Amino acid sequence: MSEEIPENMDEVKLKMARLQIDGHENINEDEIIQKAINDLFQDYLDEAEEGHYDTGKLDKNKIVITGVTGNIVATLESEGNDFIEDFKKDALSLCFRLENEAVKVAKM
Repeated sequence: MSEEIPENMDEVKLKMARLQIDGHENINEDEIIQKAINDLFQDYLDEAEEGHYDTGKLDKNKIVITGVTGNIVATLESEGNDFIEDFKKDALSLCFRLENEAVKVAKM
Protein backbone atom coordinates (compact mmCIF):
# COMPACT_ATOMS: atom_id res chain seq x y z
CA MET A 1 0.00 0.00 0.00
CA SER A 2 1.64 3.20 1.20
CA GLU A 3 4.63 4.08 3.35
CA GLU A 4 2.34 6.37 5.33
CA ILE A 5 -0.16 3.67 6.35
CA PRO A 6 1.11 1.10 8.86
CA GLU A 7 0.23 -2.48 7.91
CA ASN A 8 1.60 -4.26 10.99
CA MET A 9 2.55 -3.56 14.60
CA ASP A 10 6.21 -2.85 13.78
CA GLU A 11 5.12 -0.13 11.38
CA VAL A 12 2.68 1.22 14.00
CA LYS A 13 5.52 1.53 16.52
CA LEU A 14 7.71 3.23 13.92
CA LYS A 15 4.96 5.70 13.00
CA MET A 16 4.31 6.41 16.67
CA ALA A 17 8.01 7.14 17.24
CA ARG A 18 8.10 9.46 14.23
CA LEU A 19 5.00 11.33 15.39
CA GLN A 20 6.43 11.70 18.89
CA ILE A 21 9.66 13.11 17.45
CA ASP A 22 7.53 15.60 15.50
CA GLY A 23 5.92 16.75 18.75
CA HIS A 24 2.74 14.63 18.82
CA GLU A 25 3.37 13.31 22.31
CA ASN A 26 -0.24 12.44 23.18
CA ILE A 27 -0.72 9.95 20.33
CA ASN A 28 -1.19 6.29 21.25
CA GLU A 29 -1.04 2.96 19.40
CA ASP A 30 -4.80 2.53 19.21
CA GLU A 31 -5.26 5.90 17.49
CA ILE A 32 -2.62 5.02 14.91
CA ILE A 33 -4.16 1.58 14.34
CA GLN A 34 -7.67 3.03 14.01
CA LYS A 35 -6.51 5.53 11.39
CA ALA A 36 -4.54 2.81 9.60
CA ILE A 37 -7.60 0.54 9.38
CA ASN A 38 -9.72 3.41 8.05
CA ASP A 39 -7.08 4.38 5.51
CA LEU A 40 -6.30 0.81 4.43
CA PHE A 41 -9.95 -0.05 3.83
CA GLN A 42 -10.55 3.20 1.95
CA ASP A 43 -7.47 2.64 -0.23
CA TYR A 44 -8.58 -0.91 -1.02
CA LEU A 45 -12.11 0.33 -1.78
CA ASP A 46 -10.90 3.18 -4.01
CA GLU A 47 -8.66 0.77 -5.89
CA ALA A 48 -11.44 -1.81 -6.34
CA GLU A 49 -13.88 0.86 -7.54
CA GLU A 50 -11.25 2.58 -9.68
CA GLY A 51 -12.00 5.87 -7.93
CA HIS A 52 -13.53 7.28 -4.77
CA TYR A 53 -17.24 6.45 -4.87
CA ASP A 54 -18.08 4.80 -1.55
CA THR A 55 -16.67 5.73 1.85
CA GLY A 56 -15.81 3.36 4.70
CA LYS A 57 -15.72 4.63 8.28
CA LEU A 58 -14.53 2.60 11.24
CA ASP A 59 -16.89 2.63 14.20
CA LYS A 60 -15.29 0.45 16.94
CA ASN A 61 -16.33 -3.07 15.89
CA LYS A 62 -17.68 -2.36 12.41
CA ILE A 63 -16.89 -0.47 9.25
CA VAL A 64 -19.88 1.33 7.79
CA ILE A 65 -19.73 1.88 4.03
CA THR A 66 -21.81 4.70 2.59
CA GLY A 67 -22.41 5.33 -1.08
CA VAL A 68 -22.22 8.58 -3.00
CA THR A 69 -25.87 9.26 -2.15
CA GLY A 70 -25.15 9.01 1.59
CA ASN A 71 -27.01 5.73 2.02
CA ILE A 72 -25.39 2.85 3.89
CA VAL A 73 -24.51 0.22 1.29
CA ALA A 74 -22.75 -2.30 3.55
CA THR A 75 -21.25 -2.95 6.96
CA LEU A 76 -18.28 -5.07 7.90
CA GLU A 77 -18.04 -6.54 11.41
CA SER A 78 -14.79 -7.19 13.23
CA GLU A 79 -13.90 -10.80 13.97
CA GLY A 80 -12.91 -10.03 17.57
CA ASN A 81 -14.19 -7.40 19.97
CA ASP A 82 -13.10 -4.64 17.60
CA PHE A 83 -10.89 -4.00 14.58
CA ILE A 84 -8.04 -2.69 16.72
CA GLU A 85 -7.88 -6.07 18.47
CA ASP A 86 -8.05 -7.83 15.07
CA PHE A 87 -5.11 -5.72 13.84
CA LYS A 88 -3.02 -6.43 16.93
CA LYS A 89 -3.77 -10.15 16.74
CA ASP A 90 -3.01 -10.64 13.02
CA ALA A 91 -2.56 -7.50 10.91
CA LEU A 92 -1.77 -9.39 7.71
CA SER A 93 -4.97 -11.44 7.85
CA LEU A 94 -6.95 -8.29 8.56
CA CYS A 95 -5.40 -6.55 5.56
CA PHE A 96 -6.35 -9.46 3.29
CA ARG A 97 -9.86 -9.46 4.72
CA LEU A 98 -10.29 -5.70 4.26
CA GLU A 99 -9.11 -5.98 0.67
CA ASN A 100 -11.48 -8.88 -0.08
CA GLU A 101 -14.41 -7.06 1.50
CA ALA A 102 -13.62 -3.90 -0.48
CA VAL A 103 -13.73 -5.92 -3.70
CA LYS A 104 -17.13 -7.35 -2.68
CA VAL A 105 -18.49 -3.86 -2.02
CA ALA A 106 -17.16 -2.63 -5.36
CA LYS A 107 -19.05 -5.43 -7.14
CA MET A 108 -22.38 -4.51 -5.53
